[in-house]
Amino acid sequence: MSTSYELLYFPLRGRAEPIRLTFALANVAFTNTGVTNWPDLKPKTPLGQLPVLVERSESGERQIPQSMAIIRHLARSFGLDGKDEVEKTKADVAAETINDWRSRFAPVVFAAFMNTEQAVIDKYWSDLPGMLRTVEGLLGDTKWFGGGDAPTFADVLAFDTLDSHVGLKADCLADFPKLRALADRFRALPSVASYLAKRG
Repeated sequence: MSTSYELLYFPLRGRAEPIRLTFALANVAFTNTGVTNWPDLKPKTPLGQLPVLVERSESGERQIPQSMAIIRHLARSFGLDGKDEVEKTKADVAAETINDWRSRFAPVVFAAFMNTEQAVIDKYWSDLPGMLRTVEGLLGDTKWFGGGDAPTFADVLAFDTLDSHVGLKADCLADFPKLRALADRFRALPSVASYLAKRG
């Protein structure tokens, strides 16, 4: 029996979107379950939060919480964590840096839910070029954040973050051609392009 995957999350992109993109990059099928009965489901989840990946195989079923734990698990399972220790370390450094960035971005992208003050939003956009310079510096002259010929989970995180930013401010990457090129490369990967076309 092969392993099957079910992703439980609210019917929005949020913290689950990099997980969905990881499946797309690996070209592995999964069931995307939009949770609408959260009060009933919450006590049945490992940490009382989403996303949760339900993994089923001949050895049984297990639930994996925490978005980054899920992404790293899938990256190891699908060979998206780098081909050697050098690539793995570079991917980890990039992923942690991008996660720091995503934490700062959350009050902006979820401003309506978090009641973020306009001054906080304005400061974020004012400070963004510095963050973009840092991230672009990690990429350097390589195609992918792991430094190899193939994308890793760090590129998944980068693409999702860049895509979300461009969705709010179309010109925010105007001065960062390497990041724009990375996003375009990732978007053009056949399995990713297929997923994005269906996502809309």
